[in-house]
Amino acid sequence: MKFQVEVKNFGKIKDARVDLAPFTVISGTNSSGKSFLSKALYTFFSTINKDYVTTEVKKLFNSIYSLSHYGFHVTREPSSRIREIYVALEEQLQALDESINSNFGRATFLEQHANNLNIASKVDLIEDTIQDLQQELKNKKKYSEYLERVTLSLKQIKTLKEAVKSPAKILSRKLDEEFKNNLKENFQVLSLVDLISNESKDKLIEFNIEGLGEITIDKEAIDFNLKTDAISEFQSLHNVVFVESPIYWKLRKPLMEIQRRARGNSLFAFKQHQSELTGVPKFFYDLMELLSLDIKADDEASNFSNLIHDKINETLSGELIISDTGEIYFKDKGCSKNINLNLTATGVTNLGIIGLLVKKNIIAKGSYVFIDEPEVNLHPAWQKVMIESLYDLSTNGINVVIATHSIDMIKYIENIMQDLSDDQINKHFAINRLSNDGVSISENLTPKEALLKIKDDLGESFYNMVLESGW
Repeated sequence: MKFQVEVKNFGKIKDARVDLAPFTVISGTNSSGKSFLSKALYTFFSTINKDYVTTEVKKLFNSIYSLSHYGFHVTREPSSRIREIYVALEEQLQALDESINSNFGRATFLEQHANNLNIASKVDLIEDTIQDLQQELKNKKKYSEYLERVTLSLKQIKTLKEAVKSPAKILSRKLDEEFKNNLKENFQVLSLVDLISNESKDKLIEFNIEGLGEITIDKEAIDFNLKTDAISEFQSLHNVVFVESPIYWKLRKPLMEIQRRARGNSLFAFKQHQSELTGVPKFFYDLMELLSLDIKADDEASNFSNLIHDKINETLSGELIISDTGEIYFKDKGCSKNINLNLTATGVTNLGIIGLLVKKNIIAKGSYVFIDEPEVNLHPAWQKVMIESLYDLSTNGINVVIATHSIDMIKYIENIMQDLSDDQINKHFAINRLSNDGVSISENLTPKEALLKIKDDLGESFYNMVLESGW
């Protein structure tokens, strides 16, 4: 998937046109906006990658089922007619559940829109049955509690009918809510206004994603103009992952405890969401959630992941593992015991986490992986392993985006290009260069030419130091 994204007035970014390819590099000096840009792209890609329609429909279904099921079971000695209607309703609800899973749960947005009639007919049937049950329960004191639950379920049925009929309304509402909240939480700001370029406070934030559409942010309002077929393509991505500082991983346990406590107190969580920031970006918790899942891989994916995993483990002389209790350890080949992550070198965490994510099938074919400054805490020799591993991922159906200002990383990418034809390079790589004031430069250069310019930019300070002090 190769396309261009245009961004205007977003944080440090004034006007940038960024090309995305299987292997994408966003480079520039400090404060050029490269990390800001990669976080913004992750936020949008991860937001649109979710299946909001199925989640919303299942939530309504579960509410209807609970009201019906528990209403019947708290009723003493229901009549044979009520039993008969209830049994029929249970069968219809089971059929609806299966239909939702097959027609919505495994489908893209376009497919959901095409399949909604299959579900709608079953919802209509359930509505008729619940109305029959309601009539049977009316004006009978012993059924008053059951009637109350059935009446509530009938209201939920009407909401469910509307949701199934118009999945686009669900998607539009949820994209607006989630993108707004995710931007605030990933950038740790209380207001979207804080994300507008300081020199452009009176202007709009604009994202124009080639083939997908436009997103405009005006103060706290977000306007989407997206193509439904492109939405389906983004929803088909395996996972969208953002990997940043290894420090978060070392502090994983206390950070997860903060999240657990916040979720355990709904009032606190609501107030915190409204007026407080945790200091921990949401993309870290997103990745922790993925890490808790058991994602199955096919044989082909397993063979590939083993190759990447083994290459990284050989470099580290060990591997990162997750215990049954969810703790992450470094398993050193040189000793039999597992070493706490806090006692390992930060570079081990930085490189080892890629191996762990591949092993857990979180990073797999169809994934989009954003890595901010992958060179952090890595010896140049390990930087080479990191780049080679990321390149291997990109040649196996995994989209890789790195934001870097490491001249060593750039050189290793250049070395990889030396073994490829110009056509292969142009199809596989997108090399983006940002100026200090957040403007894309060198747009008309080939990937090789752009790398040379980036090397000049990053090597300038060292060159000047040599001139000043002599060699």
